[in-house]
Parts: sequence; structure tokens; C-alpha cells
Amino acid sequence: MPLNRGQAAIVSADEFRRLLEASPLDLARVVSARAVSSEVWWDVLTLYPDLAVWVAANRTIPHELVAHLSSHPRIQVRVAIASSQSISDDMIEQLAHDKSDLVRMRVACNARAPREVLAHLVADPCVVVSKHAQARLQHDISGVMLPASYLDEVSVFDILH
Repeated sequence: MPLNRGQAAIVSADEFRRLLEASPLDLARVVSARAVSSEVWWDVLTLYPDLAVWVAANRTIPHELVAHLSSHPRIQVRVAIASSQSISDDMIEQLAHDKSDLVRMRVACNARAPREVLAHLVADPCVVVSKHAQARLQHDISGVMLPASYLDEVSVFDILH
């Protein structure tokens, strides 16, 4: 999603909260909202800790905030960070070792995940993560679009393990 540079930067945690309470929710604005300073994002996390997942989903947050959120106790926050196209290679490597299968799967699905990380995830104990990583490696080598059936061998048991 392109960043909306034409919008005024948010100036407070309360303004970000109001943005999330708007009806209808403008998701594009939420993920592209710029803050006047990184202090606004830190204030959101301090004053409204339940909004951490929305901060993590924002594509304009500074690297130090991404690093902080990558070890957040809530899986949803780490999933949002692992899904980002702007995270560093070090962050991808860290999240590839996350205790959550969902976070590791998002790393495997992230187009920025380097081959070394995908090769590591091929041996993941979670079959779903492993299959995603295998498919990504095969796709990246061949350049052929992934078929819809690439997860056919994954069972409900594998997902629920």
C-alpha cells in the first residue's frame, strides 16, 4: 500500500486512537499514518497498550519501534511486524526463530525473507511453515507462480498441532 504523504502527520496518541475509532475504519490511513515524531508512537504504546498491533501494522514507524515490537508478548503484534515489507534482515532472522508458528509462517510468506532464512524454515517443526518455506524457495528458483495446490499435503492436524 503506498504511503499517504499528502495527509497531515498525527500529533498525539489520542489522534491515532481517534483514527482507529472512526467509522468506517480507514485502514489505508491507519497503516500509512505518519507521526510528527517517534515519541507519538511511544505514547500510543504507553497510553493505549491494546493498540500495539495497529502500531505494528503501520508502515511508517521507525526502526527502533519495529525492533521493540518484534519481541512483544502478543503474537498478533509480532505477526504484523513479520508481515512488514520494511523490516531489516536482522529482524527477519530473529522472527524466523520465534516461538509462534504463526510468526514464523509470516516470515516464510514475507517477500523480503532471504533464501538462508527460507532454507532454515524448511526444517521447521510446523509442517505449514515448512511447506510455505519450501514453496517459496522453489518459486524463487524457478520464477514460476506458486500453484494453489502447494499446500495440499497439509492437514488440519498440522495446522492445529
